[in-house]
Amino acid sequence: MTYLAACRSPEEPPDSTERPSLVNAVTVDVEDWLQSVMDPDLPLTDRFRADTHRVLEAFARHNIKGTFFVLGLAAEKAPDLVRAIDAAGHEVQSHGYGHRWVHTQSPEEFRRDVDRSKKLLEDIIGRPVVGYRAPAFTIIRDSLWALDVLVETGIAYDSSVFPVRVRWYGIKGAPWFPHRLRTSSGNELVEVPVASYRLFRRRLPLGGGGYFRLAPSRMIHAAIRQTNRAGHAAAIYMHPHEYAPVHRSAAGRSISWRTRMHQGVGRKCFPRKVDSLLSHFAFGTVGDLLNAAGTLPTYQHSQTGCHLVSASIC
Repeated sequence: MTYLAACRSPEEPPDSTERPSLVNAVTVDVEDWLQSVMDPDLPLTDRFRADTHRVLEAFARHNIKGTFFVLGLAAEKAPDLVRAIDAAGHEVQSHGYGHRWVHTQSPEEFRRDVDRSKKLLEDIIGRPVVGYRAPAFTIIRDSLWALDVLVETGIAYDSSVFPVRVRWYGIKGAPWFPHRLRTSSGNELVEVPVASYRLFRRRLPLGGGGYFRLAPSRMIHAAIRQTNRAGHAAAIYMHPHEYAPVHRSAAGRSISWRTRMHQGVGRKCFPRKVDSLLSHFAFGTVGDLLNAAGTLPTYQHSQTGCHLVSASIC
């Protein structure tokens, strides 16, 4: 795989009718539910190993390769699992080291977190790690400085900017399709946002995770179809724990019924919804998506909004 073509300087993009066939990306955030949802200081359980193997089995049934954004703590606890993901032909990329929200860290803390995760994964798989996704998509308008840190640590593409503003994350008005991002310092990297759905004049979050659990399959399919018909590839995401029942206790304390209900609704249908998507659309890794995308438009974020830098058809 090469990211050099996808990360070259922007040129005038070809007409959409001349683009190669679209390849959507299927991605997995490898983490443990208790540590990522309940408390980042909780130790990881062993459940994420079995849950991740369920995802690998599902991908193997459909003969599909995906991108696995692996948490450093998970890689440290289960290096054999990371090697198994890599050996199966999937991409291994970074989800940071600890599941800490980006905007709660200082730039130096964030740099150490990304660097630690990147080097750990590279030592395990013996190949460069060039992609990153922030825990809980927490590169928001107040933490755009993190994009420069990613470039400086050797990251070529990011998948952290959620194109819909929700309670804890997202940037309203951010491009909802793959594009290049130019930082205020003049650095550039490729941004691959997860899928969303335009309903009338509103853009709704519908790229994976809990949104897949709650939304009907017909609506999820419509979101991917809408994106593809607009000439763009879509990226979806999931977590291994969505393939298993919700935890009932954490580190010796019970989990409230409200949390279990909120996190558990729709889990039984989740694997079937993913199987349906993988059967109906062309999916591959983020690398496959970028290598098929051709020249991408360039945008620049600021504290007040996002604007187009290079001319494009988008």
